[in-house]
Amino acid sequence: MNLSDLQDMAKTRGFSHIFSASGSFVMCDGKQAKYHADDLTIIDSRSVDSGTDPGDDATLYMIEAKDGTRGMLIVPDSFHTDRNKADLVDHLRRKHS
Repeated sequence: MNLSDLQDMAKTRGFSHIFSASGSFVMCDGKQAKYHADDLTIIDSRSVDSGTDPGDDATLYMIEAKDGTRGMLIVPDSFHTDRNKADLVDHLRRKHS
């Protein structure tokens, strides 16, 4: 399964928005709302491992906000990972462990 397939699967499960980490908050496409990590819950996550180029590997997180907004956050599994995304995912994982 490639990243496009994962995105399609997430959309069929109702995760239709795209979340992006920006500093200390998370933005959502199509909405003016800003979320803090404590407002978000990881519902599921799926990884893509192409097996050839480690730069193509990524994890798609299906996330739900306290207001019911459902979306996805895509984080590359490489040294090029955006620090804001990595910090957000670390916070969310600690919150649920």
